[in-house]
Amino acid sequence: MVLKELLQVQVISILQFAIVIAIGVIVTKIATEFLSHFLRRPEMKRLISKMGYEEPIIEFIVLVIRYVFYFVTFIIALAQFGFATFVLNIIIILIALFVVILILFSLKDFVPNAAAGIYLNTVKSIRKGDILRIGNYYGKVVDMDLVSITLEDEAGRLTIIPNSNVVKREIIKEIPKKKRSKRKAIK
Repeated sequence: MVLKELLQVQVISILQFAIVIAIGVIVTKIATEFLSHFLRRPEMKRLISKMGYEEPIIEFIVLVIRYVFYFVTFIIALAQFGFATFVLNIIIILIALFVVILILFSLKDFVPNAAAGIYLNTVKSIRKGDILRIGNYYGKVVDMDLVSITLEDEAGRLTIIPNSNVVKREIIKEIPKKKRSKRKAIK
């Protein structure tokens, strides 16, 4: 008797799982078709292009929404067996771990360049308009920010040098002839 009831409960759970998956697939199909048609309307295309994106972003958005719907459907279906909480916790941990790794990789170049930028702005006293030789690069400083220095050479070419590379190289600052003659007069 107990085995028969247990079997009935499992069969009902499997049927509920299958029904939830089927409904989820249908809802996902309807929702993504609606979203795709909505985003392809001329006014939405104009808005997307004004934001600086091209039409392939529509396919990407629809794809992401489709997989989010599938994911939610799968979690709801797993709830029929009592696994949803466990699986959801594992997925949340994996997503959090992925985000942390992504952040660390994105900061691996920014942090040294920012630290070097602060150092250059405070200790080395490099300013816009200075004429520098940094390693093999020579030119006038046309832009400086926290992560890089932009030099313009005599041909008008711009060279962007990460600040972490600048502090590792010898920096030769050229003093204009006017300032050199004033210094001699002061001595």
